[in-house]
Amino acid sequence: MVSKLAKVKIDRFGRILIPKELRDILGIRENTELEIEVKDEKILIKPVDYSLEKKVKELVDYLKNNAPKPFVSTEEVEDKWYSAEYSLKKIGLKE
Repeated sequence: MVSKLAKVKIDRFGRILIPKELRDILGIRENTELEIEVKDEKILIKPVDYSLEKKVKELVDYLKNNAPKPFVSTEEVEDKWYSAEYSLKKIGLKE
């Protein structure tokens, strides 16, 4: 993506106007939802992407990093239980 810089002012109601050129680049139209994030001393504004592929990727990333440990034994057992390592590999959450 091409990097663009625009200087804008906040009006007395705390609103900013995103220049048309930037809205066009990002596909922002009337009623587009935006996410606002504060990171360090920066404000990041980005359109909410509801694409299924992106949501699935976010879910997989979340599960890889935040999911509770599986309810399995820590040892490999022949008939009933599998180790957490094996289970995570089997469902694609670990390589």
